[in-house]
Amino acid sequence: MPDLTTIALMIALSSGSSAISVILTGRTHWREGSLLMAMTMTCYGLSYVCISFMASPNPTQWFMAAYAVFACGQSCWLATIYRFYQIRPPWWLLLCLPLWALLLFTLAINQPELRVRLVSGLFLCSEIWGLLLLARRRSEPLNKGSVVLVVGVLMFCSAMLLRVFLPNASLTLRDPASSSTHLLLSFTILFIAMHLKSTGFLLLCSGRQHNRLQYMANMDVLTELPNRRALMQSLEIMCGQAQLYQTPFSLLMIDVDHFKRVNDACGHQEGDRVLTQIAHLLQTHVRPHDIVGRYGGEEFVIACPNTDTLNASLLADRMCHAVRSAVAAHHAQETWPVTISVGLHVCYPAEAQTLDHALLCADQALYQAKTNGRNRVWQQDSTHASPAATASVDA
Repeated sequence: MPDLTTIALMIALSSGSSAISVILTGRTHWREGSLLMAMTMTCYGLSYVCISFMASPNPTQWFMAAYAVFACGQSCWLATIYRFYQIRPPWWLLLCLPLWALLLFTLAINQPELRVRLVSGLFLCSEIWGLLLLARRRSEPLNKGSVVLVVGVLMFCSAMLLRVFLPNASLTLRDPASSSTHLLLSFTILFIAMHLKSTGFLLLCSGRQHNRLQYMANMDVLTELPNRRALMQSLEIMCGQAQLYQTPFSLLMIDVDHFKRVNDACGHQEGDRVLTQIAHLLQTHVRPHDIVGRYGGEEFVIACPNTDTLNASLLADRMCHAVRSAVAAHHAQETWPVTISVGLHVCYPAEAQTLDHALLCADQALYQAKTNGRNRVWQQDSTHASPAATASVDA
């Protein structure tokens, strides 16, 4: 069985290697706190370098330094979590951790077991603080990074809890040449926990980056609606579910009337504002399970599952009225009301239509709405077209 000095140096070397790994692999995540995570592992490693001098003539000073540096690592760890969630950390409170560790060490300097219990309890409280922060501020969906991180934190807590109840599990109470089952268990758990924390944090950062890239790939930057690629994927799923459960679903193809005039007369910035405002209005008028997406340019598509002709027509008419009432393009002293045209098509299970055919019908209905004066709704079924609702024409 290895002596305690060797164990301490092995943990120090491993922590240093982990810090280097975090710096190299997490250099693209510095804004999320990877540099602070590297500092955390560095402090852990330095604390065990101090503990490795337990065989020196005056080990108390080295133990005091080890506790202080380890407490600095805990402060860096908490600062890492705050940085990841973009929260301003209470620096005064984090700086108090090393001071509290030194104070508790000094107060119980002649009572080694009490000293271990007090300082281990302090580290346990700081770890629970971090765990609560992770639980309360978790904005990302649960993934393998968050699972690994939480497991690491829980193992860290168990190691500190073991030392609170069994102070002999601490290196500071052992002879450098001795070891015990409790001590090896404590440091095995702590060793694994430290590396799970660093690995879990890097996985959490990678997961956030993946989600961000996926969002950028599927969302329209201007309107923050699903782009055409994501929209078509959602429509395929909805079409399949409608056929499976034999329910109707409605497609609304929407186009902004005379949008080129808005861009030419008012500028593209005003045109972007109009599109953004319309996108927001469309979202506020649909149900949570309806799909709203930007089909391209000034065209939008809304898909409503389990919706028949009457309800789809009422929805489309409400949207026409909402846009006509709330959206306008501004240029100098002039203001132009903005309207939309809507092509409506309802897919019924008995017709067994493909998605491409349903979109074609909705597009044809939109063409008819624009041909017949714009600012209106036109319904297209599989065999013929008819006006579903007509708004006042001022386009």
